[in-house]
Amino acid sequence: MTLALILLVGAALVAVLAPSVLERMTLSAMRPSVVLASWLASMASVLFFGCSAVVILFWPEHAPAEGMIDTIVRCLSAVQHTARPWIGESLAAAGIVTVLALAARVVFFARRQSTARAQMQDFHRDVVAIVARREPDRGDVMWLDHPLPMAYSVSGRPGFVVATEGLSSSLSSVERDAVLAHERAHLSGHHHRIVSICDVLAKVFPRVPLFARAPGAVKTVIELAADQQAAKATSPAVVSSALAAVADAALPQPAWTLGLGNDTTLRLWRLRVAPQTRYSRLACCAAAAVTITLPAFAALVVVLVFSTAACIMVA
Repeated sequence: MTLALILLVGAALVAVLAPSVLERMTLSAMRPSVVLASWLASMASVLFFGCSAVVILFWPEHAPAEGMIDTIVRCLSAVQHTARPWIGESLAAAGIVTVLALAARVVFFARRQSTARAQMQDFHRDVVAIVARREPDRGDVMWLDHPLPMAYSVSGRPGFVVATEGLSSSLSSVERDAVLAHERAHLSGHHHRIVSICDVLAKVFPRVPLFARAPGAVKTVIELAADQQAAKATSPAVVSSALAAVADAALPQPAWTLGLGNDTTLRLWRLRVAPQTRYSRLACCAAAAVTITLPAFAALVVVLVFSTAACIMVA
């Protein structure tokens, strides 16, 4: 039970404290891909810690690593073993019921969202394809006859980009290429799927700060990440000028799509100060590892402190 308690404390620490830290990271000069990896790792760690705690509670005897943890916090373990057996069984039963209920909510909201997204994708393929035109050299872009500049991407197999003629007339050719590179970055980075997962988790765990604040924050981060990819394809100056040119477009963005987004001031600032590092994948892996291991260590310290207090009280 000691290891389960440590995992639950770690999950609680991440769920409550991580959102504020991650939102500050978004406002810093840190690479968007690293910030995105930290958000995803935080949500994954909360789910992993919580599910692992339930599994450990149901383990027939001592779960793997339980003995090692007990040697670190012997006093808490001694107090725990004086408890009646039905207490652990009750906690395990409550845990499995909670996991099953949450799993049912995940399936319900995921299916409902998947159905709505599929309907929107079918609409674009069946309706937009009729009124839009395609260029031979840009087969993944559908051009709509509309005077206002706008572009958005639609996920699928394959995904595609919808853009207006106003985009071509309002921007230079290199700025237009930057906008299209931005939308293609959404498709290649599977950003639609990431946003969908965050939306589902926010509906399943509406009172958990990490999951409740993730959809809006992650949408901002993926826009920054797409800007970064577009800047690699063109230049930060070109992306900035294109973003400033289309910022005042009043066209509504269809549901389940990703466009040029908002937060123009933040994105223009990030384009000016974005660091150009070579080891982005290594940085993302390091950020994810720190996000997972640091809360576990902090939870161990918290449990150790309480076990020491328990020792003093027992003595």
